[in-house]
Amino acid sequence: MLKMTDVCKVFRTELVETHALNHVSLQVDEGEFITITGPSGCGKTTFLNIAGLLETMTSGQYLLDGVDVSQLNDFKRAKLRNQKIGFIFQSFNLMPDLNLFDNIDVPLRYRGMPAAERRERIDKALESVGLFSRKKHLPAQLSGGQQQRVAIARALVGEPRFLLADEPTGNLDSNTARGVMELLQEINTAGTTIIMVTHDQELANQSPRNIHILDGRISNGTPAPQQETDKEAAPAVA
Repeated sequence: MLKMTDVCKVFRTELVETHALNHVSLQVDEGEFITITGPSGCGKTTFLNIAGLLETMTSGQYLLDGVDVSQLNDFKRAKLRNQKIGFIFQSFNLMPDLNLFDNIDVPLRYRGMPAAERRERIDKALESVGLFSRKKHLPAQLSGGQQQRVAIARALVGEPRFLLADEPTGNLDSNTARGVMELLQEINTAGTTIIMVTHDQELANQSPRNIHILDGRISNGTPAPQQETDKEAAPAVA
């Protein structure tokens, strides 16, 4: 469902040229759970932003469900992003003045979805993360772990094809982080593809496939056992 070939991202100023991604090639199949690890500044977030259509690449090819995203204008990219991709951020990114229900409602309103359908989806999403009874609470009335669960519900409510998670446990204690990881694993088992950036090697080891990025390149990858025998989906660097 996601295939990158020779993807490069170069940031240029008058004096400096920085290669954030350097000829990255990667294939992600439907239903996978992949973790991305690497030191700060190695290109992890840049990779996630390009995968999520938040940034454009300098060169290379990126196919999302068979669509070459490099050929899309900003409007079509935004539409594809809203329909197919869910985002989970380290800082939760919840609107403090909106209750949980209204926070989750925001992406659905952009789709022009009828109110009854939005309400049904929001209730289902909150129930899936164990926070249905708190839907009228404000974010400040919740713990950090509960706020991250709301962020996950917001990402799920649009029924995306895959989730992109950028350090979703970075602001949480170890016990709460494990709970969030268990929730993500449940979501993946239900069929949603997940790509997660993390500094926590313990969490990375829990995913079937871990990819390490160093200096903008994929330095190694650990595929799930069945991918080694049944699929030719292991990451490669051109």
